[in-house]
Amino acid sequence: MNTKHKIGIGVLAMATFASACTKDFAEHNTDPEVAPTLPPEYMITTSQKAMVDRDFEWFYDNYQYLMRWMQFTVAYPDGNTAGMYGPQNVNGYYNAFYTTIGRNLVEIEKMINEMPEENRGVYRNLVAIAKVHKVFAAFRVTDVNGSIPYSEALSARENANFTPVYDNQEKLFAQFDAELKAAVADLLQPAEGQVTYKGYDIFYDGDAAKWVKAANVLRLKIAMRLIKRNPEKVAEVAAEVLASPAGLFTSNADEWKFVSGGGDKFANGGNWNAQGSASRAGKNLIDFLQDNADPRLALFFKKNEMTQANFNRLKNGGAFPPTAVYNPDQYVGVPSSPDAVNEPATRALFGTKTYGITENGQSVSVNVDTLSQFQNRLFDLNADGGAAGRYTQPMLTYAEMCFMLSELAVRGIVAENAQVWYENGIKASIAAYDAMGAAANIVDYAAVAPEAVTAYLAQPEIAFTGTQEEQLEKIGVQNFLNHFKSPWEAWGSWKRTGYPKAGGILPLEAVRIDGAVPEIPRRWELPVPHTSNMSNYTNAISEMQAGGEYGSPNQLTGRVWWDKK
Repeated sequence: MNTKHKIGIGVLAMATFASACTKDFAEHNTDPEVAPTLPPEYMITTSQKAMVDRDFEWFYDNYQYLMRWMQFTVAYPDGNTAGMYGPQNVNGYYNAFYTTIGRNLVEIEKMINEMPEENRGVYRNLVAIAKVHKVFAAFRVTDVNGSIPYSEALSARENANFTPVYDNQEKLFAQFDAELKAAVADLLQPAEGQVTYKGYDIFYDGDAAKWVKAANVLRLKIAMRLIKRNPEKVAEVAAEVLASPAGLFTSNADEWKFVSGGGDKFANGGNWNAQGSASRAGKNLIDFLQDNADPRLALFFKKNEMTQANFNRLKNGGAFPPTAVYNPDQYVGVPSSPDAVNEPATRALFGTKTYGITENGQSVSVNVDTLSQFQNRLFDLNADGGAAGRYTQPMLTYAEMCFMLSELAVRGIVAENAQVWYENGIKASIAAYDAMGAAANIVDYAAVAPEAVTAYLAQPEIAFTGTQEEQLEKIGVQNFLNHFKSPWEAWGSWKRTGYPKAGGILPLEAVRIDGAVPEIPRRWELPVPHTSNMSNYTNAISEMQAGGEYGSPNQLTGRVWWDKK
């Protein structure tokens, strides 16, 4: 990263981060955002930073809710609470799209369009790459909100339209696909003479060949949301991306991800710290990983503190009877149900255990955590001693692409080898988490041995065997696991595929609150706009409700358009 890049980030940050809430489109589309002489290639970095530097969202959306809803983790030390079904301070990506992400991306295109015609051609790739970012971010927003302002929302400074319409998902997905298809076409043209984002692009360093692959994979990902609504469109997009001369990802080296620098203090303390909100392993997940010898077990979770040495100390001090035998299983999770902390059969699992022992003639209290924590350093580089490390945030992964193609093959939509893509996806996911663990310097990191991967693929609940439904479940579970580091994607995968499920190979626990079993939420509440745009908002809510599955505006168990029963 060169000096100009760092200066560019500073200039943009001072202007962009002054914005806060997106509810008033007039305010946020008239404030000056960038220096008038700033070259377009400088402007990508702030949008990219806003896509990954999201500690507030990690704390509230992910630690507080999604990782618990998806039963990855459980709050500590008091277990999950009923409050996880009434989210507060969530859905921050919605606001970010209209302030720090989307506006700069459309500004890039606007600045280039205002150049003399003879100067625009060299910026073709810049515009295309900015569009890929814009679609990616807008897709994340609509995926959990439903109808959103898009077609009219980001150009108010040009046309003074401060009351943008809300586009429904059927229209949005068509527009996303058209924009990505156009971006692919532009990026496939000869790159000679093109201005690049090299030095400013924190993902691919301006490599157009990588961005065009990412655009194709993103087309496929968005199309997969249409499985229940428009399978013909899914088949059309799948055929086009498979035949595209740009190609798709061919390995983890191609995938869209962010990896921090070694000494830049990214993801370091503060809201990156789960602070007990979601830090102990969910029982069903850790049992599944352990029962199947999943190589990601030690990459996702740490062993508990009941080592042989601690056991011996406690036994010798009188905390355990003389007949007690050490249990070497140090991967222990707890149920996700809020009720579990009060139920006699599971109450003793929660919290750090305090043992009174006699040691050297003195009474001593010893605390030993008998639960497995997640690998904190995957999420917060200040954790576990704050050693040097690199933070990784996947955006679009090769493993997910493999699982999508495997699923499409099982469904008969593409003529591909479902087993090969499935196994490639598992291998890619394990390799990706192995790399993440090494980069983050997680506790007790040990490189995954190739024979462990081979053995895993042969496990009965992992091997690609069974009926079509059983194969779809295995694909769905593996795709879900692959999103451990992107809980919002795990949520989306669960909603789309239905896996994991109750009674399945990775059983989804029936969560209980005061004896009742609530539904898992399926969307966020669409933010209420400024009063000047209430008419468009009301129309959007009414249109979504007309489909019969959306429910009331604050009914989080309702479904957006793509999430059809």
